[in-house]
Amino acid sequence: MIVILILTGLTAWSCAGPSQLRLTSSPDIPGAQSTAKVSTTDNGNTQIDLIVEHLASPERVDPGASVYVVWVRGHEAEAQSQNLGALKVDENEKGSISATTPLRSFNLYITAEASQLSAAPTGKTLLYTTVAMK
Repeated sequence: MIVILILTGLTAWSCAGPSQLRLTSSPDIPGAQSTAKVSTTDNGNTQIDLIVEHLASPERVDPGASVYVVWVRGHEAEAQSQNLGALKVDENEKGSISATTPLRSFNLYITAEASQLSAAPTGKTLLYTTVAMK
């Protein structure tokens, strides 16, 4: 799964201003669209502002799921996925989340999970991209 993220995701290289990225959607949700604005905070972290559209409720995508979770994972071989929080989707199939990570180079992806408190992703990767901040 991580190999797919690296090979097919879009990459952002940012020196000063924010970069706008389009996330790639899996065949399980072909109509979903997502963009992420990534920028560097004053203290050197990476700010992520993610917006999704045309994303059905998680129960419709995976019967065991109740929430979408946004994850980041560094590119190091020993890197662990980090839960950035729940992506709430409204009745119009739109949602957004803002989060910050100390990572500068990472995979950004969304899964459907049974709980927003998941310590590790268990669902399929539904939307993804690769971020590399300078």
